[in-house]
Amino acid sequence: MERRPGVIGEVDVRRMPSEDLAALLNVISALASTLDLPSLMQTAITSACDVMGLDTGAIYLLNGSTLVLQATTPPLTADFPDEYRRAPLEEHPHIGASLASGDPVWVADAASEPMSPAERGVCESRGLRSILYVPLAVDGTAAGAFIVASVDEPAEFGRTDIELCRTLGHQISLAVTNAQLHDSLVEANRQLIRAYDATLEGWAATLGMRDQETKGHADRVQRLTMNLVAAMGVPCEEWEHVRRGTLLHDIGKMVVPDSILQKPGPLTEEEWAVMRQHPEKARDLLNTIDFLKPAVDIPYCHHEHWDGTGYPQGLAGENIPLAARVFAVVDVYDALTSDRPYRPAWPHEKALDYVRKAAGSHFDPAVVEAFLGILEGAGP
Repeated sequence: MERRPGVIGEVDVRRMPSEDLAALLNVISALASTLDLPSLMQTAITSACDVMGLDTGAIYLLNGSTLVLQATTPPLTADFPDEYRRAPLEEHPHIGASLASGDPVWVADAASEPMSPAERGVCESRGLRSILYVPLAVDGTAAGAFIVASVDEPAEFGRTDIELCRTLGHQISLAVTNAQLHDSLVEANRQLIRAYDATLEGWAATLGMRDQETKGHADRVQRLTMNLVAAMGVPCEEWEHVRRGTLLHDIGKMVVPDSILQKPGPLTEEEWAVMRQHPEKARDLLNTIDFLKPAVDIPYCHHEHWDGTGYPQGLAGENIPLAARVFAVVDVYDALTSDRPYRPAWPHEKALDYVRKAAGSHFDPAVVEAFLGILEGAGP
């Protein structure tokens, strides 16, 4: 439809009474304030009744050929029949007529108007008399209807009232379209994140199959790291990045040759030089994926030491990202308490004593304190 100056929907606002125009603009502002569909529905029907000066109203959306009640004003009582909350469109011919024509349908007095059994039941349960059925459309397709009505006594509807409702229907339809699009995008984003996370878990599992020393390691350190970041006060909005970084902390080892990664004995200096490249390899890989850039701190920095003697950058103190400082303690503890080809697992207390003594050199003392608070006294 071609828009003309001063026109909203089908109504020329220059001919609209000033109080109606002000009320309409208030409704448009209220509808624009949320993308949450249930809140939007309630705002829409409450505002429509307020603008029209009517007692009650309801909004239905179509799900296929079924009308589904979304919101009412005033709220329904708990005993309102379920068959009126969800019903086939064919049982509500006045709504059907409004959707077919694209125009509001007015019932002057439900007490004397021929109505279907379902319509009659709704009218009697709510005490409806004068009713206006207003169609809603999304992208030109019938989407539902909003209904405003008087209770107990008939009310007069003038042409301005009909046109005002038509415009309200247009604005509500736009708001519903935006909210549904937002919900679709949110759900698509959730599915994309689930797909990413499944891929990350696959990467970690693949590394575990290649490097038997790390098999099961990622799962164990992930659980303990998440407990520790919570104890350290890491903001909850960062937890997913920490979790992913924990899962991928050894992803750089994917490029380490098997002859080094699977060597049963101690590594030579040359082999250690190759092994120490894995944090930078992890950084290079993860920084190419925008989704994973916030998770890079642990894979890149978990071999840094509090006193600056770690690698690959030689960072010291609080220059090391907090997530990496937290993970470093967990990673070393888990390694010490796990069997290796060149030594058996250490007892729990011996590993805790090592962690305690390394505070201030290898580890952040504050992280060690929190870690010991979680694990001291626990079994292996």
